[in-house]
Amino acid sequence: MPLPVVHLDHEDMLKGLARFTDLERCSSGLPDMVLPEGKRAFLNVLGFDQPTAEGYTSPFGDEARAAVNHLRAGFGVSYIECEVGRGVLMHNHETVETFIGMKGRWRVEWEGANGNQSVDLGPLDFFACPVGVPRRFECLEAGPGERVGLLLGIVEGNAPAAEFSPSAWKRIEEYQASQARAS
Repeated sequence: MPLPVVHLDHEDMLKGLARFTDLERCSSGLPDMVLPEGKRAFLNVLGFDQPTAEGYTSPFGDEARAAVNHLRAGFGVSYIECEVGRGVLMHNHETVETFIGMKGRWRVEWEGANGNQSVDLGPLDFFACPVGVPRRFECLEAGPGERVGLLLGIVEGNAPAAEFSPSAWKRIEEYQASQARAS
């Protein structure tokens, strides 16, 4: 049985185009983004729906709108920018999450069978995190002549859920309490 063939006009095909220079940066939408070490920006390319279950967030946050949002591809794609020493706190996904280093050097850390382990990624290095493994990433080095590093994140699913670890929530709550005392 042959695959269906669709012929679209040029305008319809260009709905799938997202030029990097036109992508909007989103620096909010996830609980750890209020922390100094959690400051990062998503440049969301191919989106997915928000998870519907209470207490879960989208892997790219609930405010990062995708440039290409009319397709349900079964995965989402977002560039992540951040300065050295910044990234995301330990979290988990119900789907596979992959990373490709674009600019700079990145560390991906995960909770392993014998404690935390990590791998460092340079430009064009690829790393996939299996379902259910708590993980985090951090920018180790910005790209040459750059202020920030650039990482490409790809998350499986049309509405995947992310969940921060208990230690991440503890850090967020401690920070929020310290900010409230300082006010």
